[in-house]
Amino acid sequence: MKTKLRKTTLTAGAAAIFSLVFAGSAQAHCDALDGPVITEARTALEAGDVTPLLKWVPAEDEAEIRRVFADVRKVRGQNETTRDIADRHLFATLVKVHRASEGAPFTGIKPSGQIDPGLMAADAALENGQIDRLVANITRKIEDGIRERYKEARNAQARADQSVEEGRDFVTDYVSYIHYVEGVHGAAGGSEGH
Repeated sequence: MKTKLRKTTLTAGAAAIFSLVFAGSAQAHCDALDGPVITEARTALEAGDVTPLLKWVPAEDEAEIRRVFADVRKVRGQNETTRDIADRHLFATLVKVHRASEGAPFTGIKPSGQIDPGLMAADAALENGQIDRLVANITRKIEDGIRERYKEARNAQARADQSVEEGRDFVTDYVSYIHYVEGVHGAAGGSEGH
């Protein structure tokens, strides 16, 4: 007999896969110290050129980023503490404006080393011009997820009429399977309806 905890974990796992792999704003990497936005901000500060940062924000927010960038450049030479505080102010402002443009909340700057490997692989594919490995890895994970949930639902279906409890186990497996497929299909551009 399967436990509710196991089912809840599997369902939560499926939801996590969708949110991490398919919904770009669900787990941002733009708010990480080693993410693309802050990495580019560091380079821009060293070069003294705000221009590369402007692509990360809507045109209507450009003036704010230019102002904060200029203010930070003025004070960052005072001492190391001032520099760190000023840089973090620019990072936070830039990320906050960028996240707002995605319709996502700003939840603070995240430490380095916590970017999802799938997102790192997506960035690497853009850098090296090679998408095949990323597609193969994601496709394999999706296929494995579908097959695992199908197998559990199919096995539970065979016992569903043996008792109410077995029937409920089947429904739990069925819902996990259907919602996983629905999420993958929706993310791939299929119908959104249930």
